[in-house]
Formats: sequence, C-alpha cells, structure tokens
Amino acid sequence: MKKSGILNPEISRLIARMGHGDMLVIADRGFPLPLNPQVTVIDVSVAANLPRVVDVVKAVLEELEIEEVILAEETKKISPHIHEQFMEIISKIKNKGNPIKITVIPHSEFKHMVLRGAEEGKEMKGMIRTGELTPFANIILVSGVTF
Repeated sequence: MKKSGILNPEISRLIARMGHGDMLVIADRGFPLPLNPQVTVIDVSVAANLPRVVDVVKAVLEELEIEEVILAEETKKISPHIHEQFMEIISKIKNKGNPIKITVIPHSEFKHMVLRGAEEGKEMKGMIRTGELTPFANIILVSGVTF
C-alpha cells in the first residue's frame, strides 16, 4: 500500500505519463469535460467543495514538474481569493531555478484549449474535476522537465 504522495492511482498514473509540454487541467465542478476521448478525465468530487481545487493543485505539484500555468482572466476578476491562492502556490515553486511562467487568457480561450485541443507542441493529457463550486476555479499545469 502506498503511504505518501498522491494516493489516487489514476492521478498517479496520469502524472507518470506526462511529458514535456503536456497539459493537465484541474477544474471546478462546473467545467465541461473535454471532447477528445483520448484525454483522461478523473473526477474526484465527493460532495460540494470536496475536495477543493487548491488542495488538488497542491497535491499534484508535489509530484509534477511544471514550467507554466495557464489561468483565465475571469479567475482574478470573479474569484480573486482563488487567484490569490494559485499565485501563492506558484510563487513557491521553480522550474530548474526559474520562476514558473504564468499565462492569462480569456475564459473562452481557456475553455477552447481544454475542450478542443492545445497549442502547438502541447497536448492536453488529462483533467481532474474537483468538487469546487467557486466560479472560474480552473488552472492548466504545463509539464516541464526535471533535467
């Protein structure tokens, strides 16, 4: 039995499959599911606000090396407390000594990226849907490399 780190076997497997530039979205309960059946969707919602998106982000970042995060503009405007928590978490990590790149785009573009596909050189590998009921509490983590 695994005793530390991510205990959910599906999430652990998804993180192990991530390569450089691959994307993982951690989303609130209301975010639509990707249309591409190749995208792994893991729903960890238990009840309203269980688990919270920020808790899942923290757990994932214990195991996933990232170089960039992508947020919707609306997160800061409509759910500033979630935005602040994301910024606090991201400020504490580095990618090979460099700050994590933060990209902010309109929610419509964010949604399109998750539902339809990614930028060139980046692939949406998975989505973790939480029990979060806060609007625009979504983040895309872009995988980096550890070397």
